Amino acid sequence: MNSNGLAINNHVIPLNMTVINRTAYDEVDYPSYVYPQTHPDRLATIATLLGMNPAPVEACRVLEMGCGAGGNLIPMAFDLSESSFVGVDLAGSAIAQGWELIAALGLKNISLQQLDVMAFPCELGQFDYIIAHGLFSWVPEVVRDRILAICRAHLAAQGVAYISYNAYPGCRLREIARDIMRFHSKDKHQAAEKVGQSRAVIKWIAEAQVQTNSYANFLTEMNNRLMKRDEGSIYHDELADVNVPLYFHEFAAQAHKHGLQFLSEADYFERSADSSFTVEAARQLDQIGEEDTLAESNIWIS
Repeated sequence: MNSNGLAINNHVIPLNMTVINRTAYDEVDYPSYVYPQTHPDRLATIATLLGMNPAPVEACRVLEMGCGAGGNLIPMAFDLSESSFVGVDLAGSAIAQGWELIAALGLKNISLQQLDVMAFPCELGQFDYIIAHGLFSWVPEVVRDRILAICRAHLAAQGVAYISYNAYPGCRLREIARDIMRFHSKDKHQAAEKVGQSRAVIKWIAEAQVQTNSYANFLTEMNNRLMKRDEGSIYHDELADVNVPLYFHEFAAQAHKHGLQFLSEADYFERSADSSFTVEAARQLDQIGEEDTLAESNIWIS
């Protein structure tokens, strides 16, 4: 390490010198998971099938914004030793946890930085794959705009960016539960209390239903999900102050403004409606999609 930055696979990564205050993610950890749909191999395969010529995953550069403790990025670095990986996150405690694992594994091809994406340095260079999972819908509009700007400025030729977000119209149902949970936990101050109260009120409403209808089924399913989920994910997802779902056409328009073009769902088979609708409905949706991708996506995306 030198005064200018950290060298990874001959790339010098400038160290962030901006003082960053503790965040809600420092107070309550968000669980650090692996997301297979973000893996460069998955992204490269889809891009190849759709006519692109992406960088080989065995020798590529990968950036993850909102990397947390590196639970998604570190396994990639472990598996692809000739590729280089950079993760950035606002939460210093998560970055510190990630560095402990990196040191334990002896990895030399990955760097995690505590960094505000609003101050993302151009010196980080170009990346073949950029990942932003569980970030876009949980930040203000100005930050969402910055995420897309970073993708445009830092994607290499034939590069692929993966961006997840909460999508309408499917999220309309989740918003029902979110509104109930936030209202009934608003007077609680500790994360555990907020989550406990939120779980309790959804459980009470679900079990109070006497009729079997779509609303009762939804509440039962939501209750079951909440009971299985990590406290940190509920606190930072459903109970977050910022949680902004988008229609696909809204996301596509924002991306287009930055010169980015929609490629595909990260799950290749979600491109087809075959498994969700009748044969005739799937045929009609495929026909609509050939004529207007935006129209098709806004009909059935969830």
